[in-house]
Amino acid sequence: MALESKQLNNILELKDVNVSFTVESSSLHILRDVSLQVPRGSFLCIVGESGCGKSVTAQAIVQLLPDNGRVDSGLISYYENDQATELNKLEKFGREMRSFRGAKIGMIFQDTLSSLNPAHRVGRQVAESLLQHHNLSKDEAKERVIELFRKLGIPDPERRYNAYPHEFSGGMRQRVMIAIATICEPDLVIADEPTTALDVTIQAQIMTLLKNLQKSAKRTFILITHNMALVSEVADHVAVMYLGRVVEYGSVDQVLRTPRHPYTQALLQSVPSLDADKSVELKTVDGQTPSPAEVTKGCEFAERCLFATDTCRDQIIPLMTFQGNHQVRCIRLDEKGNLPKQNKAGSNV
Repeated sequence: MALESKQLNNILELKDVNVSFTVESSSLHILRDVSLQVPRGSFLCIVGESGCGKSVTAQAIVQLLPDNGRVDSGLISYYENDQATELNKLEKFGREMRSFRGAKIGMIFQDTLSSLNPAHRVGRQVAESLLQHHNLSKDEAKERVIELFRKLGIPDPERRYNAYPHEFSGGMRQRVMIAIATICEPDLVIADEPTTALDVTIQAQIMTLLKNLQKSAKRTFILITHNMALVSEVADHVAVMYLGRVVEYGSVDQVLRTPRHPYTQALLQSVPSLDADKSVELKTVDGQTPSPAEVTKGCEFAERCLFATDTCRDQIIPLMTFQGNHQVRCIRLDEKGNLPKQNKAGSNV
């Protein structure tokens, strides 16, 4: 079908996506009306605390939800040329969905040890996608893999091709995972917490690799992370999630420099800075993320929010849009996007 010009600028769109998990005969609402636009060639970061639905969003996109999870409603649309494919309507392990995974959408997982087969040589594991999606001989695939290893900074790539995962450091295993995700040159790559288990120096190297791939190959990246420092370095757009809902979305400058949702502000205030006054105590986000079973209506963040009123807890919160498509889900904002001022006692007026 013909697409509007706005859609042509996006490689992926999620519209009102709801996901639930069945746990002990009960249904838990995990993703709540998630809507996202991923501009082609951009770097989108999805941030939030653990349990906010970031990884579930990625799993829903590539149809790799656990057996007890399902997309209840909404659309996940992938745009290619002038055609849209609704990914969540494809058979989970059918031929068409398998053609998307690897060839059109690459996935970098967090746990490299469980993602790589310890009994198989790493080069063969990377070449597997090439052999599946392209008409190449084993020798041609091997040559392509060795070339990519060299680009990713894996030393002695010819020898490393025949090595096993346990022979690699954590940072090198992550480079192998990047190779698996990008060997078929997909237009979209999803990276789920790819640097969590790495030290800060290796984190920086991995993120530089991903950013360079985005720029040089004009790929689109979705990075799932809780590391706000990484977000400031690589993101073009940022989506902030809380308890399965996107509460703020905008450009990296809008979200990090002029955060409007109370949750986004609390997250940023909890990030340490080298320039910060050492005498000022670092703030934390008070309370804990509730269970999805505990939220029935209203704002999910209300019980932890300094600005919440009874109305916040009782009614569905609409999405407000400010200049430059800066979207925020909060009824306590005024027409300029400002929260109420607080008095010395901490109450808001």
